[in-house]
Amino acid sequence: MILRRIAAILFLPMMLAFGSGVYLYLGTMKSKVVKERAQLPTVTKPRFVLPGTMFVAQEGRLFKLKAGSFTEIGPPGDWSQPAMTPDHTKMIAVSRSGFYSDLYLLDLDGHIIKRLTKNDSKIIDGNHWIFYPKVSPDGATLTYSFDSPKYGYQVDMAVWSMPLNGTQAQARRRTTPNGHTGGDVGPIPLAGGGILFVRHSIEPSTAVTSQIFYQSRPFAIPTPLTSEADDCSQPALSPDGTQLAMICTGGKQTAKVEVAPFTGSALGPAKVLLSGALYAAPAWSPDGKALAYFAPAGAAGHFQLWYLALPDLAPSASASPSTSATASVGTTPSVRPSASPSPSPPAPFKSRRASISVRLQPRPGFRHHSVAS
Repeated sequence: MILRRIAAILFLPMMLAFGSGVYLYLGTMKSKVVKERAQLPTVTKPRFVLPGTMFVAQEGRLFKLKAGSFTEIGPPGDWSQPAMTPDHTKMIAVSRSGFYSDLYLLDLDGHIIKRLTKNDSKIIDGNHWIFYPKVSPDGATLTYSFDSPKYGYQVDMAVWSMPLNGTQAQARRRTTPNGHTGGDVGPIPLAGGGILFVRHSIEPSTAVTSQIFYQSRPFAIPTPLTSEADDCSQPALSPDGTQLAMICTGGKQTAKVEVAPFTGSALGPAKVLLSGALYAAPAWSPDGKALAYFAPAGAAGHFQLWYLALPDLAPSASASPSTSATASVGTTPSVRPSASPSPSPPAPFKSRRASISVRLQPRPGFRHHSVAS
């Protein structure tokens, strides 16, 4: 008995030393770069000046990029997903709280014009989440993803619409999502009353995949425009409505930026613009000849804003990432500039949402420039 007590007393420090050693060893295996916080856009300097104005969100704050520099706008809060109105005079943004989120109408300096939804409740189950706002081409309808109806812990987003100048009581649901998948997100209202949106589904392997769908009217059976195998999401429609940009992973850890012709209800063959990394938030220039998007650059992995001129539409233009906006995951660009660093600026530039990329892979016909240091 005495020998057992002595052995236990001697063994206890060894256990503590071993545990501490393992903890310290595992600590050395953690990436050091993840401790580096993303810089705020206001302390970075873009590599070149984009004409017009671009809006981005980072860590709950809204920023405006104009004349080559960023300015913080809007009241304090947790803001994300700014989306421009078609006339480029206002924007819709998501304001998030601990248990709910709401949509607000803001002016271009970030001042609140109107609260569009009221999703908070004294009862936790009565709170709602709302994301992905987008205004119809005629400026009359606001379309978004909303977590109603929900069943206890099961919360799947569905596409809803409401009059932009109306009330939330006038909102109507458009889609019925697949259960336990996250639902239907990223809606794009079309001029004819239809919508594009991303629907998630679960494969037999339990992997969740995403497809882009077209729906002609509320509750009509939607038509898939992409396959489950392609795993495409984050659609962005060109200003003239004839091209669709999207992010496709094909079930891999890396992604591709693809563009396909859009007829109004169907997609043509897609062209791969970028591949071999993770990309996010493709956004069109108003002339349809360039894209803005997010991708990390360097070891830190923070999102930065890039600019890409499409060589088939603008062969003489350069494909350049465009700002020093080191944006973290979830950052959403809403753009209203012209996408060309030329002295005579074209029309202003309008854009949408985000993902990631470890390293940009140059492709023939493209020139990439880092936008932030």
